[in-house]
Amino acid sequence: MQAVGNTFIKLSSITLLTLSVSLVGCQTFKNLSGGGEEDTAVETAEKSEQSYYNEAIEQIEQGHYNQSIEDLTNLRTFYPTSQYAEQALLDMMYAQYASGEYEMAAASAEQFIRLYPSNPQISYAYYVRGVANMEGSSEGFKLFKLNQAERDTAYLRIAFANFQELVGKYPNSPYTPDAAQRMTFIYNQFAESEMAAANWYIEREAYVAAANRAKWVFQYYPLSESTPKALTVLAYSYDKLGLTDLSNEYKTLLQINYPDQLTSNGNVKLDTKRGSSWLNKLTFGKLGRSSVEDESVSTGQYNGATKTQIIRNANQLRLPSTNAAPANAAPTNAPAANGAPARVTNGNPQNAQPPVGITQPNQEAPIVP
Repeated sequence: MQAVGNTFIKLSSITLLTLSVSLVGCQTFKNLSGGGEEDTAVETAEKSEQSYYNEAIEQIEQGHYNQSIEDLTNLRTFYPTSQYAEQALLDMMYAQYASGEYEMAAASAEQFIRLYPSNPQISYAYYVRGVANMEGSSEGFKLFKLNQAERDTAYLRIAFANFQELVGKYPNSPYTPDAAQRMTFIYNQFAESEMAAANWYIEREAYVAAANRAKWVFQYYPLSESTPKALTVLAYSYDKLGLTDLSNEYKTLLQINYPDQLTSNGNVKLDTKRGSSWLNKLTFGKLGRSSVEDESVSTGQYNGATKTQIIRNANQLRLPSTNAAPANAAPTNAPAANGAPARVTNGNPQNAQPPVGITQPNQEAPIVP
């Protein structure tokens, strides 16, 4: 009996101890999680879908973008099938862009393109995606100061591809002319950065490297504003290298196409100073909300070619693959025997030709790194 009693006493003690630990454990977990019954409650909407949306728009108009983003996020969370859901995402990407959250704006635009491909405002999402990626490249146009020419070019390549897709899919969109201008800007800036490197080599009398950079521009950016300078550097560099005949052939091209790049006695006008940025010549359209008709988006302040010409020209632009040559080295591909640029793979133009009206010299000595 004693043994049984002891066994019973021991079992009772273990049971009480286990119960005590369980109660303490429950209390501990409750304390760890905040210690309130509200922790188990499901979060619910505090406002109606219309209230969320109206307040978000009011916050946008007042410039309180972070609060508007919060309201729009709640709207899409609690009312995913709401009549405001699609417009809320459009307004969210605008608020994110306006607050400087460029990566978030691009991500929201990408989400909109994926979820609502048939929305009437789909071209706006394509446009915001490109603009946000363009601005995300070292705070936009600050990228192309000379000492930053090699920074974050991946963002600009992505932006160029974004605009290219918009121009190709929606040529009649009100955002397409501005997107085309931005494509041209990016294209010209890549070419200009190459010429900045060429001029750097000229100043150090590294004429082979300078010719390589200029040849790169002539081959891969033939429609850029830097083409006359590239021909000038080629003519000058070949002359310094003792390749007089080849230098004279490039001077002939300059005489035919860009006579202002030659002096009266036939010498090239070499200018190693960095040219004025395209930004000084062009004011891009202001990014507005998709529900607001903003004529500046489609017109900008551009006074040159017509919209149709801008779009047509932009459709001809291509950036060379990042695999075409090392980012910080002169291209090593030698020209073909007939002087034509070497074949380019990876989706780039094959046997790319110079601008209309420009013919290359019949023969050309190979350029070596």
